[in-house]
Amino acid sequence: MKSRRNSRKLAVKNPGMRLSSLLWSGLLVLTGILVLPPFLLLAIGSFWGAPPGDPGSLSLQTYIEAYSSPETYRVLWNSVYIATCKTFLALIWGVSMAWLVTRTDMPFRGLIEVLIPVPFFIPGLFSIFGWIHLANPYNGLINQFLQFIFGFEKPLLNIYSYGGIIFIMTLGSASFIYLLTVGAFRGLDPALEESARTCGAGLLTTFFRITLPMIAPALLGAFVLSFIRGLEAFEAPVLLGSPVKIYVFTNEIHRAVTFRDPPQYGLAAALGVTLIVITLLLVFAQWRILGERQFFTITGRGYNPHPFKLHHWRWPAFAFCSLNFLLDGALPIAMLVANSVSSIPGVYRWELITFRHYRTAFMDEVVIRSLYNTTLLALLGAFIGILLSVLIAYAATRTKFWGRRMLDLLSWLPWTLPGIVLGVGMLWAVLMLPGYSVLYGTLWILLISFLIKGLPLGVRAVTGSLVQIHHELEECARIHGASWGQNCRYVLLPLIRPGILAAGVFFAYAVLRDLSTAVLLYGYGSEVLTVAMLRYWAEGRVQVVSVLALTTLLLLVILSALQRLVVRKSPGAAWDSPPGNKPAAA
Repeated sequence: MKSRRNSRKLAVKNPGMRLSSLLWSGLLVLTGILVLPPFLLLAIGSFWGAPPGDPGSLSLQTYIEAYSSPETYRVLWNSVYIATCKTFLALIWGVSMAWLVTRTDMPFRGLIEVLIPVPFFIPGLFSIFGWIHLANPYNGLINQFLQFIFGFEKPLLNIYSYGGIIFIMTLGSASFIYLLTVGAFRGLDPALEESARTCGAGLLTTFFRITLPMIAPALLGAFVLSFIRGLEAFEAPVLLGSPVKIYVFTNEIHRAVTFRDPPQYGLAAALGVTLIVITLLLVFAQWRILGERQFFTITGRGYNPHPFKLHHWRWPAFAFCSLNFLLDGALPIAMLVANSVSSIPGVYRWELITFRHYRTAFMDEVVIRSLYNTTLLALLGAFIGILLSVLIAYAATRTKFWGRRMLDLLSWLPWTLPGIVLGVGMLWAVLMLPGYSVLYGTLWILLISFLIKGLPLGVRAVTGSLVQIHHELEECARIHGASWGQNCRYVLLPLIRPGILAAGVFFAYAVLRDLSTAVLLYGYGSEVLTVAMLRYWAEGRVQVVSVLALTTLLLLVILSALQRLVVRKSPGAAWDSPPGNKPAAA
């Protein structure tokens, strides 16, 4: 009783504490309002016996309809099969690249470190479009080359197949897994590996018996996240699978809303809930397996690692690591460039070069509007997303706010929501919740969706920078009279610039690459570039699609450079030199 009275007195004497609690509570409420509606309305919609917005009652009819159809099990099996194959292949590829870059004497490791992550920041649509021009069975450039050189009568490669879908998705995931595991390899104390080598263990024995077990958390996390991305994949299956009637779970959700008359929103919600349940089970399984076990390998003593010597395998290793950039970056982009200036699709000759496809694209009212909308959403998404990410990460890692765990969980929750399912959930939200209907078909509903989609990676990027900063730095600033605002401005913000930059890029990237969410939520006047690309692709105007893909890529480069400039230059003058602390003249 006495301690409770004392705490109340302390709160009265310290209004800043009460204000801080109100601030973080407001942030928790705001994050909940942002993140929870699509989840809750999706769950309710899956049991609602009527279209969204119409009177109805709770019913199991949509689940009965969904799971009494053999088609549901067929597309579920296709999703699991494709996700499993691409995850194992990408895990082998990505982990191998991370190990070669960090633990061996492979030549040009610095160059490879720059090249490997590049495909991760190239929207998957571009790789798909590029490889369609390279490996389609009709006029794919690789098939033309093989037929010309070796005289084959039939094309050897067919991108419209299970193998083509798995290949494209593996390319997209290899650099993702590399980014998730390379840090774990760098953090390993090589003493155990060197001890194994001293005892006569070979390179492969050391790798499988010593190295891999020490990075088990990173490996398991990479596997789970990559598998989830495989289950939620939409672009590759819809562009490469639909023409040959290969359908996956996300295809079925899209078809339920788009191609059925009337749209089956309840069926789409029921299928979406299934994907969420599978995702949550995978995440909980990861937590269960790892438990509270610790995998510390960095100690207080210094070490000087000696890289494994690859001998005559050095250059093959370099070629292996370069392959990812070549197949998922250079080749598809080169094909997009060639196709954008070709008069005839699949025919590449100097006399056929033309720039009329650029004129066609940039004189189209929908393209101009899509370009404007995409740029606006990317800038707004990056700005608002950075603000949200910094506040959530700070509250979760640097305060004793009672709801910090809940805040962190809310920021993670959207990762379990595939893009197409997020679109269905947002549809139910705008059609069911009072006041939300005004957002239907507008840029605002797209902005909210992109913020939700970018939140997990944005918060993780800032959190990763914050947890590296010891509390002693803030305590030292407070001892010298710095207020909370000055502490953030002159101590924390300069130190977390890399995380802020990464968060902004992630949010802008969510806008520039997304198709699965936008295709369900856009309306007249709110089209984005990915939707315009899909429209032209459906019309068979593949050269214009290449123009739009290159435009989006250029926009991504410009936005990334602008984000870096804003973070490095604009705030830097204020952050780097607090007023009153200028050096005296000599």
